[in-house]
Amino acid sequence: MNNFICWRNFWIFWLGGLAIFLFMVFTNGPLATEVAPGGILDHQSAGSAERINAIQQSWAAAGQMDHARWSMIADLVFIGIYSIGGIIGGRLLWQDGYSPSLKKLGLLIMFAFSLFGLLDYIETICQFVQLLQEQGDDLLAGIAALVMPPKVVAWIVGTVGMIVALIWRSRERRA
Repeated sequence: MNNFICWRNFWIFWLGGLAIFLFMVFTNGPLATEVAPGGILDHQSAGSAERINAIQQSWAAAGQMDHARWSMIADLVFIGIYSIGGIIGGRLLWQDGYSPSLKKLGLLIMFAFSLFGLLDYIETICQFVQLLQEQGDDLLAGIAALVMPPKVVAWIVGTVGMIVALIWRSRERRA
């Protein structure tokens, strides 16, 4: 397993995850309807079966249900790849003998990406089940809406933390 935790794999997974994320952002357009102007984001934060049904009906009317399914599959792939990349990066920062503060930041990054992965999988699986059933479910919609805010915070902390840590690491290596 330690052979897996290396900078090469970090860059492959982390940048690969970012590439998938950008792809998802640029392909969300067909899911933006009058009912769901935010596309998939509106589905994530819907919070009720009634709202899910309205969004999914708007996608069906626009002929976009297959696009929605593929978007959620892409999201499931993104979550795994990006989270693994972030966890690898955080662990490398923590274990590779950098300054104590950078090591602590590495631990925070590992925690943030782990939390992000867990919460985003919960959210996306709840969404995907409703999409496959073509029926909203109050419990699943509620869970997805509940985990969305802390998931976003974990994503921001992990992503911004990683960028800061990579710059910090680069400066420490030059010094």
